[in-house]
Amino acid sequence: MLIGIGGISRAGKTTLAENMTKALKKMKKSVEVFCQDDFVKPKHALTKIEGVPDWERPNTVKWDSLISKVEKSTADVVIVEGLFSFYPASIRSLYDKKLFLEIDENTFQNRKSADKRWTEEPGWYARHVWRSYNKYGKTKGNKEEYIFLDGSQPIDVKKLLETLMA
Repeated sequence: MLIGIGGISRAGKTTLAENMTKALKKMKKSVEVFCQDDFVKPKHALTKIEGVPDWERPNTVKWDSLISKVEKSTADVVIVEGLFSFYPASIRSLYDKKLFLEIDENTFQNRKSADKRWTEEPGWYARHVWRSYNKYGKTKGNKEEYIFLDGSQPIDVKKLLETLMA
């Protein structure tokens, strides 16, 4: 089973993937998770916006490499998570299940300002991320194929997996 998890930065994609992995392993399933961020082009190859590398575009991802790894996986469950998980039709068509974490702009801004994983970002950059999400990161294709989840609330992974495995 191939599961795509999308949503804006700080919506809980990685946390959901980690929690699903733990639960699936308890069910004796092999799991492999691919994070879109692990497939970005080198910093020097990225377009800059106001002198800052612009990570917020689908063309920053080495899609061929990501898709190749996904297709070669022998795990029972493969999870792909990232802001642009549903952008290219070439990967979107592979998913068996599509999960989309939604948070509102205020929640995003609050979480993003508290995020200290990266070097200090200019204040305008979070607004740029939100605009890029609205342009590139939303669901693509048939909306009925998605399971929408509230990323501002805890997710019952056991219940979610029961739905996915049914």
